[in-house]
Amino acid sequence: MTAASLHGETAEDLPLVGRLRVYEELLEIFRTVRKGKVGAVVLSGPSGSGKTAVLEYFLEHCRTGARGVRVLSAMGDEWEAQFPLAGYSQLMLTSPLRSAKDYDGGPSLPAFAALTPAQVVNYASTLSTHLEGLQSHGSVVVAVDDVHKLDVESLRILTFVMRRLHGKRILFLLTFNPDDAFRVPTGALDFLTGHQVATIPLDPLTPRQVQDLARRMLGVDLSATAAHGLVRHTGGLAQPIVELLHELPAETWQSWFPSLPPTSRVRARVQSALAAASPDLVAVAEAASVLGNAAGMAEVSRVSGVGAVMDALDEGHRAGLLGLAVDQARSAVVFPEPGTAEAIYERMVPSRRIALHRVAAEAVQAEGERLGHRVAATPGADEPLAEELEEFARRQARVGAWQDASTALFSASRLSLDIRSRNDRLLRAVDALVGSGNIAQAQMWTAAVDALPPSPLRSSVLGYLSTASGQNDSAQTQLEMAWRTSNPQHDPSAAAQVAQRFVLHGVASWDGPMITTWAERAMELTQPGSPAHIESEAIYGLGLYAQGRVSEAEASYHRAFEHAAENAQKQRVQMGAGWLALRLDNVETALVNFESAAPTEYRGGSMRISLWAEAWLARTHLVLGNWDAAAATVARASVRLETSRMPLIRPLLYWTAAELWSMRGDWERARYYVSQAAVQPGTYRAMQVPASLARARFHEARADYEGALAVLQPLTELDPWTEHRVSFWPWQDTYVNALVMTDQLDAADSFLTAFERVPREREIPSDMARIAWARGRLVAAQGDPDTAREHFEAALGHLRGLNRPYLRARVSFAFGQSMRRAGKRRLASTVLRAARDLYDSLGAATYVERCDRELKATGLDVGNVPDPADPVLTAVSNHHLQLTAQERAVAELVAGGATNKEAARALFLAEKTVQYHLTRLYRKMGIRSRSELAAAFRAKD
Repeated sequence: MTAASLHGETAEDLPLVGRLRVYEELLEIFRTVRKGKVGAVVLSGPSGSGKTAVLEYFLEHCRTGARGVRVLSAMGDEWEAQFPLAGYSQLMLTSPLRSAKDYDGGPSLPAFAALTPAQVVNYASTLSTHLEGLQSHGSVVVAVDDVHKLDVESLRILTFVMRRLHGKRILFLLTFNPDDAFRVPTGALDFLTGHQVATIPLDPLTPRQVQDLARRMLGVDLSATAAHGLVRHTGGLAQPIVELLHELPAETWQSWFPSLPPTSRVRARVQSALAAASPDLVAVAEAASVLGNAAGMAEVSRVSGVGAVMDALDEGHRAGLLGLAVDQARSAVVFPEPGTAEAIYERMVPSRRIALHRVAAEAVQAEGERLGHRVAATPGADEPLAEELEEFARRQARVGAWQDASTALFSASRLSLDIRSRNDRLLRAVDALVGSGNIAQAQMWTAAVDALPPSPLRSSVLGYLSTASGQNDSAQTQLEMAWRTSNPQHDPSAAAQVAQRFVLHGVASWDGPMITTWAERAMELTQPGSPAHIESEAIYGLGLYAQGRVSEAEASYHRAFEHAAENAQKQRVQMGAGWLALRLDNVETALVNFESAAPTEYRGGSMRISLWAEAWLARTHLVLGNWDAAAATVARASVRLETSRMPLIRPLLYWTAAELWSMRGDWERARYYVSQAAVQPGTYRAMQVPASLARARFHEARADYEGALAVLQPLTELDPWTEHRVSFWPWQDTYVNALVMTDQLDAADSFLTAFERVPREREIPSDMARIAWARGRLVAAQGDPDTAREHFEAALGHLRGLNRPYLRARVSFAFGQSMRRAGKRRLASTVLRAARDLYDSLGAATYVERCDRELKATGLDVGNVPDPADPVLTAVSNHHLQLTAQERAVAELVAGGATNKEAARALFLAEKTVQYHLTRLYRKMGIRSRSELAAAFRAKD
């Protein structure tokens, strides 16, 4: 039974977006119950997570879509919980017999009064007898929404019955909020959370589910930024998400937004709670809403003027309005429900807010927070404060804390007295915003920046934004304009900033001379330690490597680390050094650098740099064989990537994801990441190459070598490796393999020979391994297996001592497949088993399966005795036939729907050889077509 089968709907039509898995699990349990087994299920999740929606949808099915199902239902309520048997009476009155008095021997419902244990047992016996009677005529569902709010007596009766009923067609379905577990008596709580009850948690909605929800409910196409913003604001709870989607105008979701308002429900709840609150609680709540993340106990006390803050917190806790979060670092006043702080803040009159912000400016310690409160307390222009903010932004920029610098400069712009200062500060605020990596917010200011008078700074900012947005041509035009109109002699720091933007443009283009030329200009125009100097120095080594100057590149990073202070600027150097280390096979060093460069929370670093580091960190985990860590890094980084809306980094991150899930055989997820990595023509080389590799790896994993070749062919011109230019991305061996597997041996030989002859300052082991296995693959296809073996063994020798399980598995698979084709079955079997073990350790199910197929084709791992589990042998066993190993492998593929060409590619055979094996198969089995072969397989399934 599936959700789609209930009402004649497809799964996509169901209103339970994001909850379909929960619903399907419920249905599966109910199917078991209908066969004669009592089931008890708790839908667990915080308030607003959608528990009631799932319950109601399921009960609607029971009432209208399923035969012979009887439903008893009740709903917990805080007010009714004070009356004994309030929940019990709801169950009995919703029974098909309508009233408790209709049951033989059952007690009538008493006036509400405390019950003795004997009375509880008596009522439990009545309910149990009644349920047994109902289930004799069909299945029964006992549903209780918000079981934690049920009166104690009803809860005890319910758990008493659930413990004792067995072998009946009864499903107990309860919804439960873990945050309210304190309301439930200990014995009942132990039962509801124990092994006898199946707990189905309702996880927070993901951004993709929120996008789906908005599209189906309201026809609104949420941007990824808006979806992530909604999830962050609501904690992924379904109820407030739906409320905000309904209440706010559709245009809200089409752009970046700094915050979201409270919903009408939250406003009403806050208004009601504050109306009944003491003056101290109101004051504490208002102070906490003004202080935000800085709402420590001492700060709240000073801003609110309340000495006994804990008493107010206790009252706020009972009202569900406030809470106290305590960890090892600090304690803070918090609001349990999303939107509560905003609702409290907006209900204050403006003069009250300003007064509280002025006090908060004296209460908080951090300079940025003090300035922020002073800004909030200053509605008009204030040039002295604007100058303070500008100086603060300058200091933050020197240590690479671009988000703080941006916030201060936007505030300084608003407080400026003259328009020239206002425009200059606005431009630098947007520039710092791009530096922080918040491209989504920066793009909101594009129209405002465009409207400002032309200037070098304006062109520099637009060029910087275009680079981060992946707009190659626009960036080139704007940066050239900025440099032409700048004056290095008059304003060297402004000119250096333009030069540093060209450095970023160069690395995105993977243009070594551009990187080094502009980095040298930027460093000549600035002092060591300035932002433009450090950021240029952090990338300079990559420009040297891109020109094949490996030793100079390494030396440049030694110098850069000596110059970098222990602040956010060091993040840039670590990220650049990690790139170089990864490419030079110092992968463990790269791992350390990327892990150090990724965090931004504690030192105010750039999200842009952090995302670059995380994208390369995921790649590093893949290379080292830490594939679960790679998947986790992609999942973590993708949230911030989609929120920041930074296209420049998307292909790099999703290339790793597409390759990983292709290798693991999760084709739906792999296709998704291939699509996310896709770029338009004309974008940067640093985007186009990984986007192409994502598609190529997907095709290669499916043995679609024509598809892989079509994707890789353009890279021979887009990303060449020459005497004076080194490619950063390792695609050349994959390209040769695709040429060989599509029988284009001359083209493969020509490309590989030229590639082998390129002068290299230093031999990188992984590069040499790729060259050697590509040559081995080609030589084997040319009919020289002995020489091919030497190349393959050389490739594995280059990897000796390196922890590179993925590359070693690739080499071993190609080695074994080539030897199997050459008839060297014993060698092939040994090497293929090594490849299989490596792929299995990585979870690469796609290639584990292909290794198994190749091992079967050797004939050594099957033996001469028919395996009853082998579908091919089973299919022909009635004919008492013995197939060769290759005949079995061909039969398995063709019966599964593969064409002759596809079977040939998968088994590294000539297409004519596949046809030859099929002809022999048909004659042995007495059949005449591939459809009859497939039918023979199906008949034995």
